Amino acid sequence: MPVKAPAPQVVSDWTGFYIGIHGGYGWARPGVSDFDLNVSNPQANDSSLSLHAPRLRGAVFGGHAGYNWQSGQRGVVGLEIDFSAADIKSAQEATFISTLGSPTTRTLNSKLDSLASARARVGFLVGPEFLLYGTGGAAWGHTKFTDSLVRHSATGDAVLISQASANHLGWVAGAGTEWRLWGTGLMLRVEYLHYGFGSASLAFGTVNTSPDGTQTSGRFNLPLQRLTTDVVRGGLSYKF
Repeated sequence: MPVKAPAPQVVSDWTGFYIGIHGGYGWARPGVSDFDLNVSNPQANDSSLSLHAPRLRGAVFGGHAGYNWQSGQRGVVGLEIDFSAADIKSAQEATFISTLGSPTTRTLNSKLDSLASARARVGFLVGPEFLLYGTGGAAWGHTKFTDSLVRHSATGDAVLISQASANHLGWVAGAGTEWRLWGTGLMLRVEYLHYGFGSASLAFGTVNTSPDGTQTSGRFNLPLQRLTTDVVRGGLSYKF
């Protein structure tokens, strides 16, 4: 009687829960321009103080958790959630000096301070300990904007500060590699993620302080057409 060859053995089992930390670098491009701020905020309508659309850059750091299922020798699918505190920001400044020699300075500070996502992962095991994967799902982000206008004069400075923050919902997709370290529960990863967020309304609150200290307040809304963000990060996970 012929003897059947034994079925191939699964060398490495990726099935199970894991948690981890990650950190990296990101850049973002919100659809906000100086022209939009000038039109929307009548108290700061000064075309001589032009600023380009902000380009944000900075660090991210956070944690993630998920579950993997290994299918056969090569396939791995999973679900993952993550949250990142971010310091992705931009500071822009423009100064105009009038014919009387009095300067006016405008500063726009933009910051993306949080990112989160819930994603599916689909991977292929190149070797028992080395995974290539694609990932995609739903995403959330949070931004803050501060537009400051200071008009200097001999009698004192007039200061107009406008601030807004917004939550952004959208999608995220990317790819990465993950390595199980020497057959242990530790897993090292490198991944790239692209976030796409739709339009949002920025509700600015303004405080206008005159040279004599008198304050007035107001509000205006600015539509944000889009927000795109890219992140490259490394991470370390532990599989239970």
